[in-house]
Order: sequence, then C-alpha cells, then structure tokens
Amino acid sequence: MQVRAVLMAGLAVAAVMASTGPAAADVPDYPYSYLHGLTLADVPAETDCTPAPGKADPVVLLPGFIANSATTWQALAPQLRDEGYCVYLFDYGHTSWSGDFGGIASVVPAAREFARYVDDLLAETGSRKIDLIGHSEGGTMPFYHLTRLDGTSKVDSYIGIAPLYRGTTQWGLAPLINLAYASPVAPALGDFCGACGDMIAGSRFLTDLAAHGDSAPGVRFTNIMTRYDENATPYTTGMLDGANVTNVVVQDRCATDYSDHYQLPYSPTTASIVLDALDPGRNQPTACALSLPILGVPGR
Repeated sequence: MQVRAVLMAGLAVAAVMASTGPAAADVPDYPYSYLHGLTLADVPAETDCTPAPGKADPVVLLPGFIANSATTWQALAPQLRDEGYCVYLFDYGHTSWSGDFGGIASVVPAAREFARYVDDLLAETGSRKIDLIGHSEGGTMPFYHLTRLDGTSKVDSYIGIAPLYRGTTQWGLAPLINLAYASPVAPALGDFCGACGDMIAGSRFLTDLAAHGDSAPGVRFTNIMTRYDENATPYTTGMLDGANVTNVVVQDRCATDYSDHYQLPYSPTTASIVLDALDPGRNQPTACALSLPILGVPGR
C-alpha cells in the first residue's frame, strides 16, 4: 500500500508538471509515453526487410519482466525501422498461466530459448551477428547467452535499458525473497515465477552470472539507466565494468527526463542514446524533452 501511495503521489506531481513544463521541441514524432503505448496494438513483425547501408545487423528487441513487445516497444521499434534497421521482436519466458506476458519463467531456460532464436535468425537473414536491445530483465538475460551459451561471437552491440546485472533490492525485501527461494517451497515458487527469484540481488543465478564487460570483450555494451527507477534498485545495478562498456544515466544527458523504469524505453533521450550506440559514427544532438514517470512526453 505504501508503494502504491508513493506512485500515485508521483503521478499527481507529474500531472502538474505536465501542465507547466517545457514543450517537447525538436523531438521526433513517436508515441513517447508508456501509458499511451499500453493502448496501442501489437508492434508489427518484421517481414522481408532489407537494411539500409551500414545497418546490416538485425536488431533484436527484448522486453522485461511480466511484459511483452507490445507494451514495451511502441516508440523505439518504429523509430529504429525508420532509421533503416531491420528490427525483430522476441518475447520469452512464458509460463502456463502468463498468457501473452513473458519474462516470468526461470532465466536460464529463457536464455536457452533466446539462443535458439538467435541461431535461427542468423541462419534466416544470412547475418554474422545481431545487435540486441533489452529492457529490464531483457537487458540481463542475454548476458547468460553471451557467457554461457557461446553467444559472444554472435552479438555486436548489446544495449541494456534499465538492466539488472546485480539484481534488484526490491525496497529492502531481497533477503526475504532469497530465503523463500531457498526454502522447501522453492520448487513451487520457481514453477510459478522463476524470474522472481533469479532477478533478486544476491540470487544464486546472479551470483553465478557475475556480469562484467570483460567477460565478453568482443561485444560493445551500452547501459542506459534512470535515477528514478523504482524496480531496478538501486539504479546502478544497471552498470557494468570493462573497457568495452559505456554506462549512461539519462538525467546526465537531459535534466528534464524524469522517466521511471517503465517509461525509460519510451524516452526520446533513450532513443537518441540507442541510435548512437548502434551507429558510433552518428553525429546528431541528443533529444531532450520533459519526460514524466509512466505518462511520458506530454502530448505523446
């Protein structure tokens, strides 16, 4: 109840800010609002795509925990396609009860599922490598593919949006959750929601993963975080170490970006950082607009 109250108070403040904040000038015309994105239809699947020159790698988008492509990529997928990239959507980690929402099953089977998808996609497209962009758990799960399933040679650019490489503290509840997943009821909990245990700070999965960029030296890592993240806590859980790593906090690029965990994939600043990561030679200013938690850019 306390968390809900804080969230509702934050949304009330955001609504006031939306009526008084700066206009979203010089921002491309995409639905930069998580709340608006929830009302839209499925993101169309890629068919018969020919990439623009210099953008040959297929770009795979991965949603996060209890999410899917339709709730996550309504802004970024069409923007990437308009930039000339061939964009592919992969939902993973479904359970018997989760319906269209994924990211719920244990992470290791999900990573194996993703590894098979990557092999099939490379064979289908004739490409040597993919670029991947993952939100939340979708920014963490592929690291297992890189370091445990021979994925390093198949990935060029790895972009995590609010990833959880060290897990989430879940407002201080991580120790209790870890105890539950180590108790006699752990098998039942794992069957119901394996990712709920795997993505907690201190979990056996994350301890074994021990993510750092030097584990995959041939991959270019870009991690995008927000100081206002309520799920990936602390937000620095999204940082990696390594000479091949760039860690970016969106507020360092745009002071009026108040995106939370869910809004971050819908932030125009995030989109600019993603485009720069995919094309290091790109020379465009970073988009910056008032971006509110959940509500996004006013008018979008």
